[in-house]
Amino acid sequence: MWTVVFPGRLYEDLRRLLFSTAPRENGCFLLARHYRTRGSCALLVSGIEAPGAGSWNRAGRRVLEPSSTFINRAAVRADAGGYSLIFVHAHPGARRASFSSVDKKSNTRLLENLHHILPGRPLGSLVFGTDCACGVVHDGGPGLETVNRIRVAGNMLDELAGSRKNGRQDRFDRQVRVLGGPAHARLQDMTIAVVGAGGTGSAVAVQLARMGVDRIRLVDRDMLDESNLPRVYGAAAADVGRCKAEVVGDHISAFSGCAVETVCSDVSNAGVRHVLASSDVIFGCTDNLTSRSVINEISSRYLVPFIDVGCRILLDPDGGVRQAVAKVQTVTPDGPCLWCTEALDGKTILQESFSAEERARLVGEGYADDVTRQPSIVSLTTMAASMAVNQLLGLLGVFGKDHATRMQVEIRDGFEVADSPRAKDSCVCAAFRGVPFPEAL
Repeated sequence: MWTVVFPGRLYEDLRRLLFSTAPRENGCFLLARHYRTRGSCALLVSGIEAPGAGSWNRAGRRVLEPSSTFINRAAVRADAGGYSLIFVHAHPGARRASFSSVDKKSNTRLLENLHHILPGRPLGSLVFGTDCACGVVHDGGPGLETVNRIRVAGNMLDELAGSRKNGRQDRFDRQVRVLGGPAHARLQDMTIAVVGAGGTGSAVAVQLARMGVDRIRLVDRDMLDESNLPRVYGAAAADVGRCKAEVVGDHISAFSGCAVETVCSDVSNAGVRHVLASSDVIFGCTDNLTSRSVINEISSRYLVPFIDVGCRILLDPDGGVRQAVAKVQTVTPDGPCLWCTEALDGKTILQESFSAEERARLVGEGYADDVTRQPSIVSLTTMAASMAVNQLLGLLGVFGKDHATRMQVEIRDGFEVADSPRAKDSCVCAAFRGVPFPEAL
């Protein structure tokens, strides 16, 4: 199954180019990275090779044929950067995207010729209509494979090709009145990963299941202990010692038709990376910066939106609550990562790597902070989870185009901060955005 993923801004640039010559057809080549995991394959679009003078042998209202000069120029750039190549063209005015009989013959000829120039990598062809698209991939075997999904992952999510549920079941009538039919249908079609099945993660997963999400992947390596019981949804005393992900998964399966996949493993495991890479959205609900930094990198490399969820309660020396904060931040290919906004801290990540004995010694000597077993309460974790789920609705356009990507609420003194920070060009994420881990190729 093939998926093509576009960063939001690049997709907007592509649309402007493709339809700039309407009603005549127009096209270009796309540069993309690729990966294969768990039976699914994806092309992550990272650049456009635009046409110039002499790029077309023929160009008109129903015909578009790239010249050998244009093909060679795109192939040289793809070969130099290790990219896959995708030829794209538009059918202006067409409400349904489909390849014409001429297109189908051209696809076979073009992609087979490119395969000899760029062996060992998938090559594609896409056609765009007014608000939809379809495509095929040549992956070295006989014939062409269908592109099953075409996703746009920017400050708002969109899907141009893929399955569509009705989105109007009676049980969701009031929800549809809020989301609208199209957004509700997209929500139901999603595969969402939730990393961390504790106080925030279990609340996120339960809300998603009740909203009709099709598939939820729960990832948590930890076993449930007695101190988790007041905050983990669906947990009972008899579950102590079980994997948190399985506890929450069983709870969801008891009331929902949602397909739940549980993974009792560390997020840094290569198999878990594959689970997250093939998801539509990742919720990060962990209580340490090390795992959040891993999720942050996976999100950037595979162009998967990531909603980071966090809670913090600071106590006075006498035990009184000095600060109680719930915070969420949405990371997309078009925006800043957690390093950009300084939500990650290298010193704390280093301290988290210490053994329990070493950490205790350094804390006692004043050289490290105590980063374990922080105070928590279900009212705050559930509030943070609800804020995070609302960020997902923001990605679906429910709250408009200008919905803030970062929100923080402080309970004790009653203030709220909402903004949309910008990415830093100097941040490390600029180097690996859209570049999969080598083992996934």
